[in-house]
Amino acid sequence: MLEKNISVVIPAYNAADFIEEALDGIFKQTLLPNEVVIIDDGSIDKTCQIIQDWVSKSNPTYSVIVRSQVNSGISATRNLGIKIASGIWIAFLDADDIWEPMHLELLYAALELLPSAIASYGGGRLLEDGITQEGMYDDFWDNPSKKYGKKIDGSSFCSIDSEIFPRLIKGNFIKPSSLMVSSAAIQKSGSFREDLGTAEDREFLIRLILMGSFVYVPEAITKYRWHNDNASQVRNAKRNAENGLLAIQMVGVNKSLALTSTQMAACTDAITASAKDYLYICCQRGWQDYMGGIAFICQHLGWMRVLSCISLKQVVRSFWKSPIS
Repeated sequence: MLEKNISVVIPAYNAADFIEEALDGIFKQTLLPNEVVIIDDGSIDKTCQIIQDWVSKSNPTYSVIVRSQVNSGISATRNLGIKIASGIWIAFLDADDIWEPMHLELLYAALELLPSAIASYGGGRLLEDGITQEGMYDDFWDNPSKKYGKKIDGSSFCSIDSEIFPRLIKGNFIKPSSLMVSSAAIQKSGSFREDLGTAEDREFLIRLILMGSFVYVPEAITKYRWHNDNASQVRNAKRNAENGLLAIQMVGVNKSLALTSTQMAACTDAITASAKDYLYICCQRGWQDYMGGIAFICQHLGWMRVLSCISLKQVVRSFWKSPIS
């Protein structure tokens, strides 16, 4: 039987408006964690004070560890939390997201069904302006977990293995707030890349899925808050596209992953498609951004990739677009 030794890792930056709801969600779990590790990433609001007040008021039966650091970004913040955490299993929760009461119990039950698995994750719903959307966010994509997953006998859960690589390399569909991972697996595969501002979760998960199986819980166990500060907002599209390209490249050149020829081909296809999408984003921002995009691809991927992605239509479009601030 697996040991129920769970650490929750929460990265928090200026989360005063949300952190109390996140902590309440943990407090209401049907399976409580052993500890909650909160890393304050240099907040300039009342995040830390709100956490302290919540602990005094709620008096949880599990320990709550709070550490502060100079603002260092999401990856470094999560990594410090991982380093401090003592649990056999690490469940991630972003400070602005909320767990449903059965979140940890279902993730743990999933792992019990497949004891060899190194991680479990579930579905969720978007939370916008205080309203939880009806549909699961998996439905906004192509339901990759159900499409590639293999049903586990006697349950609705699915096992996920490296066959999902070609889909995962295109874009991450596993929200960190829905994920629980073996700490031993993280120690072996490595933690989050701190040189990626976004797409760090995709690169991290690819390393893990190539090392062992996951179990998918096809239920909405997480509320993912959608608001103006989300890293995935449209205004961040150019930056996110750049980081996505870098993440794919990091996977492709990582010899320790021992990618198969099929996986390498998937990387190549993903880079080409992502580079084209990136240049399309750039051309919409004007000529200077388009030329900057070409320079970025040339620097990181080489001239041959540039030549395969340039579009005359985009060049023309870039002249007619005003720069976006």
